[in-house]
Parts: sequence; structure tokens; C-alpha cells
Amino acid sequence: MEEIKSHGIFSFKDEKTQPDPVFEYPSNIANSGIPLVIDNGVYKCRAGWASLEQPQLVFKNITAKQKGKKELDVQVGNEINNVEVVKWILRTQFDRNLVTLYDVQEQIYDYIFAHLGINTEGCVNHPIVMTEALCNPGYCRQQMSELLFECYHVPSVVYGVDALFSLYNNQKITDLTHSLIVGCGYQNTSLIPVVNGRVSSANCRRINMGGAQLDAFMQRLLQLKYPGHMAAITLSRAEELVRDHCYMAEDYISELEAWTDNDYYENNVTKIQLPYNAAVTGSQLTAEQLKERREQQIRRLKESNAKRRLEKLQMEEEKLRELISVQELLDDEDDEAFNRALSSLRYDTAESLQVEITKLTMSIQRMKAKIKGIDLPVDEEAKKPAVYDLIDIPDDQLTPDQMSIKKRQRMLKNAREGRLRAQAVQRERQQKEMEEEKKLEQRRIKDFNGWLQLIRDKRKKLLDIRNAKKQRKADLAKRRTYASQQRMRKITQLVSGGSKKKKEDTFGQNDADWEVYKEIHPENADSDSEAEEDKLEELETLLKEHDPEFQKEMDQTMGQTGEFDIAEYYRLHLAVEKIRVPELLFQPSMIGIEQAGIAETMDFVLKKFDAETQNKLAQNVFITGGNAMFSHFKQRLEHELLAMRPFQSPFNVSIAKNPILDAWYGARKFSLSPLLTTSSITRAEYEEKGGEYLKEHCASNRYFPTPAPNK
Repeated sequence: MEEIKSHGIFSFKDEKTQPDPVFEYPSNIANSGIPLVIDNGVYKCRAGWASLEQPQLVFKNITAKQKGKKELDVQVGNEINNVEVVKWILRTQFDRNLVTLYDVQEQIYDYIFAHLGINTEGCVNHPIVMTEALCNPGYCRQQMSELLFECYHVPSVVYGVDALFSLYNNQKITDLTHSLIVGCGYQNTSLIPVVNGRVSSANCRRINMGGAQLDAFMQRLLQLKYPGHMAAITLSRAEELVRDHCYMAEDYISELEAWTDNDYYENNVTKIQLPYNAAVTGSQLTAEQLKERREQQIRRLKESNAKRRLEKLQMEEEKLRELISVQELLDDEDDEAFNRALSSLRYDTAESLQVEITKLTMSIQRMKAKIKGIDLPVDEEAKKPAVYDLIDIPDDQLTPDQMSIKKRQRMLKNAREGRLRAQAVQRERQQKEMEEEKKLEQRRIKDFNGWLQLIRDKRKKLLDIRNAKKQRKADLAKRRTYASQQRMRKITQLVSGGSKKKKEDTFGQNDADWEVYKEIHPENADSDSEAEEDKLEELETLLKEHDPEFQKEMDQTMGQTGEFDIAEYYRLHLAVEKIRVPELLFQPSMIGIEQAGIAETMDFVLKKFDAETQNKLAQNVFITGGNAMFSHFKQRLEHELLAMRPFQSPFNVSIAKNPILDAWYGARKFSLSPLLTTSSITRAEYEEKGGEYLKEHCASNRYFPTPAPNK
């Protein structure tokens, strides 16, 4: 993972593999029968001569063939530049950690022998020392021996377990050696007790959780977190993140709680920059281009606002027509239809209907004047004389039918007067606004900076009013706030009325009633803030048009710097994932695997032995394998052992010097020792005892013949 030093942001390496060279086959190796050491790992294969200190070949243990190509056109390991390419058909010889596809294994052997330069015809005249799975089934060993002896005619072969070879490289294994090995593989994690220098096969345990599951979990977490970058978060990149940035939490719960703190998050989050094509930034534009862009933005903003006003105007006009049509039912003397329509619109009385009509009329007239930029038109209704001939006649001089007409005329008169009053108020308000705009325009010409500050102050005042309303609305939702108590006090006053004598309900006919209504139902007072929103919109449009700094301030308020930060959009934040992914080794249930983790399994394995053996095993806990590279792995295991072991009982945890290569180093060390001769399976023994035959040694599995011999 490469780091951009100026910002502390990492970028993906996206390393491409280089094809392995074909090495020479020197005569000193060809004629001396030097052993060939092969660590046949699930993730990577490592092969080289025992006479060399490092393996010559290290490659991924996979093969690839393009779709539609012949079987001969197969690429192996480092010949595959990009395993993410869709056109590849990828294959591996492993099912979990067992070799099951021996045609693929044969292709791997061909690749190894060819690149090591072995050119002897029809055979490989070198002893083979190679790794196999823990508790490898006899059938799998039989197939492997058959492939080596029958196809490559090797003189002998030695099988050993990779974790035991790693222990052999780090410690001297004797008949008194006791150790509990934690073998961290790519497909699983194994707990291997070694008692008196030999593996206790009956007490070994395997957890189906390894590096492959960690990589897949990291990829899925980030794809869910950043769905817009799903294609960019490949398995190879997820593997790179796990390898370079993850660590083992010593105390997982306390670490999770620490990540909830914002300061801890900012100080410890890892930022990964995805590749992207940077667009032309504002700093690369000329002054004229910036001015033209700003004018375009203002023009688009005005067009958007005008379109929004027209849509809102159409909706309100449609609603007003519907309400007026209901009110006209009074003129038709159809009381039943009027009451039914009033109920369907959820209005209780004709007065509440009139309040809504008045409110809509004022809003529509205001928007029309705003769109057209003209004075409010004089309503033709004000010019026509209204006839309400029964209102002034006393009730005792009227018939029942005339009384009904008089009541209707009173409601119509109240409605007409309400509309005329609303028009007059709106016209007066608009006249004041026009005079104010003229004064502002004159001030803009004479004192631009003062005018600009005045616009900013007005905008701030409107924002404060809006925020206060939002806060009041939030307070009303809480029972014990002052605003909520005031509301309940007003409701109580309205209900009590101060007098027990029944009076005529005239609530709504007075403008002051509307203020009381808003106090009780603040959510219905939103319509009064429409004028404030329009005014705020005008002020912000003016500021955007005349003040270049205003847009920058707006962007900073939104958490941006200048224009849209495309680099931040293509940036991954690796936070709690750094501990959540490795935690799978201790809690496989996090992804639905119903198995115990390392700590529980270790406790289970230890309890299979007597107390004395438990103490010996606990004093030599050995960690090896790729996942042992996680920092704090040793401390986490010590923390778990402290919890599970008896009080003040000793224990010791150690990690392999090179957890990844120590299996090959141990096999090489074994091949150069006298144990090679006593532990090798020769061709004669293969033919006599079968392919599953195994000679036991300090780093091997236990041999169980099949069928088992009769006792």
C-alpha cells in the first residue's frame, strides 16, 4: 500500500505479477540428487532446491484458461497478470485444504519442474520433500504418490505438515517436546497439539475460517459501505487492505467503543484513494470563465425557482377552485351537498372553509405578482355591488325560508369581506416591498458594500426566524417544554370560555383568531412562512449574483471546499473494519459460521488432556501461517489464555520468525538433516505398501493403514 505523503492518504498498489524466469539446471544440482522442497500451500506454492536459502518460485496456486481456448493454453501462477479478468476460467487443485483435482496438480508440477530447468527425459531424479494437509486422508496421499512416482518417476518423497515444519524450523523437536500449534491457513485454522514430539491426531481441531474468508468479508463490508464503488473494490484490493491495514484487537469490545468517539475516529481512520480522472477545477479556469460559469449557475437557479413557483401556483389554484366550488353550493341552497363536501375536505364549519380560501387567495395573488413582476390586480368582485337585502332585517320579521337565506347571505358577506381584506393587505404589503426594493437599489449603486452587508443581515435574520420555528416545533413534541405548556394553557382557555352561558361560535371571523389557531396548531402555520422562504430565496439569489464569496461559504457550510471534491468521493475510509475482519478468527459466528473461534477451540483441545499435559502445552503455544502476521495477534492470544487458564498457571505464546515462509524453511532444514533418509518413501516401498503409505517423523501426520490391521 503506497502512501501519499502530503495528505497521509494511501493508494492501492495494484501490483501486477511478473512471469517467473526459467532457471538453469546446473550440473552440480543435476548430478548430486539435491532434494527439491515444495510447500504446496492452498494460497501460494513455494518451491526451490534445498541447497539454496530461499525458494526460487513463489506463485499463487491457481491455473487459468481463457474461455474458448484449447486445454493446452493454460497459464499458471505468476503468468496470470490479473485474476479479476472475467474471461479467465480459474481453477485450483484444492477443495478447502485438501488436494482433489490432480489434473490441476499435474499442471502445477509441470510448471515447477519446467521453470527450475529440469530437463531429464521422463523423470525427475531428485527426492521430493513436500507439505500436505493436517490429517490428510489416505486416498489423497495415494493419488499424490501415484502422480509423483508414476508420472514423474521421482526416487523418493517425504510428506510433512506445514505447521509442523514451521515448528521444526523455530524449535528443536525431541521426544519431550510439547506444543500447541495455531496454524493459520488460507482456508482454515488448525489447532494442533504436539505431545512427546508427535502430533496428537485424535485431538486436532479445524476451524473453517482462514484468509480467504477474511478477504471476502472485507470486500463485502466495503461494497455495502460504498455501493457506488462496488466494481472498484475487487477481491485483490480487499486482500491488500487486510494484509496492510488490519490488526487484531486485544479487547474487541473496548476497541469497538473507542471507535465510536469522533476524535479517536479522526486520528485512527485509514483513507484509501481510489483511482479517478480529475475534472478541470475552478483554479484552472480564467476569470472570464469563472464569471460565465457563475452567471450560468444564477440563470439556472432563477429558472428552477420560477418553475417551482409555477408548479406550486397551479396546485394552489386547483385547490382554490375546488374549495370555491364547495362554497358555491351555498348559493344553490343545497345544504346537504355542501355539508357532505365540507366533510370530505375535512373542514368542520363554513368559517374554517373561508379561512382556507382566504389564505389560498392571498398566496396565489402574491405568487402571481412575483412571477409577472406587476402590481396586484384589482379584483372585479370589489367593483360589483353585493346584494345582501335580508341581513339588516330583524329576525322576527322574516319567514323560516328567509331566515335560512339570511344566514347564507351573512356567510357570503363574511367570505367576500375576507377576500377583499386579504387583497388590501397583500396590496399594501407589496407596495411597501416595492418601495423597499427601490431604496435598496439606490443604496446598491451608492454604497455597494453597505448594501451587501444589509442583504447578509436580512438573510441571517430570516434564518434565525426559521431556526426558531423549527426549535419551537421540536419543543412542542416534548411534553415538559415551556412551548408545550403554553399551548396547553391556550387550549384550556378556549375550552373554558370564561362563562357557562352558551354563545354563538364566531371563531375564525376575526384575524386574531388565526394567530390563536397557529399557536395551537403550529404545523398549520407553515403557509405563513412561504413569504419568508420566498424572501430568503431572493436574498440568496442576489448574494450569489453579486458576492463571489457567498457560494464558497455555502459550500463550506455543506462540508465542502469550493466545488465538489471528487477526490473525497473516490476515497474509502477504513475504520472499524480494521479490527472487525480479523475478529472472524475468534468469532466466526459474525458471518454465520456455526463454529467456535480460536479461543474456545483451544480451550476445548486443552481439556482433552490431563492437567500436567495441559500445562506443558500451554507453556509452548506456537502461532504460524499467514494470519499470524496481524499485529497484536500474540497479545490477543495471551489475553484469551489468561482468561481460560487456572489462576497463576504459566503459559507462553510465541510466533514463527517468518510465519509465511517458515514451512518451506523447515522442510528445507529437514531435507538437509539425516531424517531425510529414514523418513523417505522410496519407489520400492510405494510399490510394496501402496500409495497411502507414510513414514512417520517429527513433522508428519500419523499413519493409519486402511484397512486397519486386525488386533
